[in-house]
Amino acid sequence: MSSEDDPDRRKFLKLATCGLGGVVGIAATAPAISLVLAPAQRQTVTTPKDPIDLGDAGIAKTWTEWRKVDVIAPEVRDGWTTARNVVLGAAFVRATKDQTFEALSGVCPHLGCAVGWENNAFLCPCHDSKFAADGARQTGPSMRGLDPLPIEVKDGRLRLTWVRYKLDTASREPV
Repeated sequence: MSSEDDPDRRKFLKLATCGLGGVVGIAATAPAISLVLAPAQRQTVTTPKDPIDLGDAGIAKTWTEWRKVDVIAPEVRDGWTTARNVVLGAAFVRATKDQTFEALSGVCPHLGCAVGWENNAFLCPCHDSKFAADGARQTGPSMRGLDPLPIEVKDGRLRLTWVRYKLDTASREPV
């Protein structure tokens, strides 16, 4: 019997070849699969959790009426890129009589349209929701009033924390 006819040797060579081919195949495809699946396993878009600087608090103390302010993030990252000075949305800010501040999101809680301030009320042009001067819901399809935003004064600077809430719900839940 020759070595070529040895069934054990042939079986071993077949298994070794298949095994080696499988290992090489896995080694070649694992990085590609990892590249595709990695962003799905983590939060890919990050917006600032820290308060965003809106400017000099001394100047803002003169804002006794609601003032629309663009909320600009210094940096927003996704899985592959970083963008600087990204407009996240708008907030309405005013100084209160006791020299503190209050802020409301400029995003309609119904479907996320931009809200405007007109005739002493907040109006959503998309679906005709109307909100009182304190942000409370008055009319329209919105199920709740405008969302308050945390605002503070630190080192003479007005700082606002941007929070996105779930839309079209009666409860105020952060996204």
